[in-house]
Amino acid sequence: MKITAVGGYNAVGRNMTGVTVGGETIAVDNGLRLDTLQLYDTESYEMRKFKLDELVRMKIIPDHKMLDNVIAQVVSHGHLDHVGGTMFTKPKVPIITTPYAAEIGRKEYKEGDFYARGYGDPFDVKSRSNQELRVELIEITHSIPHTSIPVLYTPEGIVVYANDFKLDNHSKIAAPDYHRLKQIGKEGVKAFIVESVRAGETGKTPSEMVARANVKDVFESIADSKGLIISTTFSSHIERIQAILDMAEYMGRVPVILGRSLHFQVQLAKRFGLLEIPPHAEIFANAKAVGNALKKIDKGRREDYLLLVTGHQGEQKSVLCRMADSKFPFGFRKKDNIVFCTEVIPNPVNETNRYVLERKLKSFGVRIFRDIHVSGHASKEDHRRLLNLLKPERIIPAHGGIEMRANYANLASEEGYEINKNVHLLDNGSSIEI
Repeated sequence: MKITAVGGYNAVGRNMTGVTVGGETIAVDNGLRLDTLQLYDTESYEMRKFKLDELVRMKIIPDHKMLDNVIAQVVSHGHLDHVGGTMFTKPKVPIITTPYAAEIGRKEYKEGDFYARGYGDPFDVKSRSNQELRVELIEITHSIPHTSIPVLYTPEGIVVYANDFKLDNHSKIAAPDYHRLKQIGKEGVKAFIVESVRAGETGKTPSEMVARANVKDVFESIADSKGLIISTTFSSHIERIQAILDMAEYMGRVPVILGRSLHFQVQLAKRFGLLEIPPHAEIFANAKAVGNALKKIDKGRREDYLLLVTGHQGEQKSVLCRMADSKFPFGFRKKDNIVFCTEVIPNPVNETNRYVLERKLKSFGVRIFRDIHVSGHASKEDHRRLLNLLKPERIIPAHGGIEMRANYANLASEEGYEINKNVHLLDNGSSIEI
């Protein structure tokens, strides 16, 4: 068995790993690096004008040419740093993922041969050499619906790929399948490829239940405000969006959802029965419709509305940034409230963009509430629990720079593993034979 680190092993993003057995390869994840994409002041669909080699050189997509004889593509979940690369690399093989992620994938790569699989519904990969190869998707919690831990069953052993996840026992839309994970651990895991984003954070990542309580607390504190309430969060974080919409109902405000990505995600979640949208909610996607909605709100009673807009990371083409730049017929007022139901993703691009956005917002005299958030990534004790459930022979930390992956290696050493013996720190472009 050969495991190849294609992308996501030197920094967070553009995830891809190859697992090769008997000369045939299953590629797991195929993502974009979103912070690098923002450097070019554009959005993913606008990058289609670039050639593949240019996108690889720009460090936006993984170099899929590192993998030979790929017979299947597996996608762990629907975040673009895991599925967004398919629109460029255009794999001509079965793409196995969960139903929600498949719909996101089809939006990005319409010609893709997506196979939507429910949890515990294995997919038999068609081998050209008649090997028995199977993929199973295990239910786990993260900050987007239908996240999975893919498990690859091969003649050379079981490979488990946990990228991304958290262990949240109080999510309203998902639950970690501890029972199945423990069973797989007893079957014997040959290799465990695992994210390391927050492996250095002590303790356990708080449940989304904590974020719901924090959202409620903040919104209750401004419920009687005469100003407009504007909130922003990840478009794919459906539980967080539900918490915001619930508070709009509680306060008797009309929820107005503005932005393309939010429009797509809330409609998709509604179709899957994962989101309850109030019947009087208003949703607008394109710039003209957003502008008309903001013009109406600006001239009306601001205390009647709660806005949910794109722009939580200060993305320059987002609705919130365009509002701050006066590109819509709308003006902020001193009694308005801006609630960031996220944290800044810790990289220089996002940190700079958010700093600039907040400086602009403060110049209008608005009230700002920051970091109403809990992470979707496992902290140290979540990682320890999953590691002890699976008890793998080998560990390959992924999805992070060397410091993040070294943090995971240190955790593994606490559990009796040894670096360079059964814990392997790979870099993009390197591989290991087991």
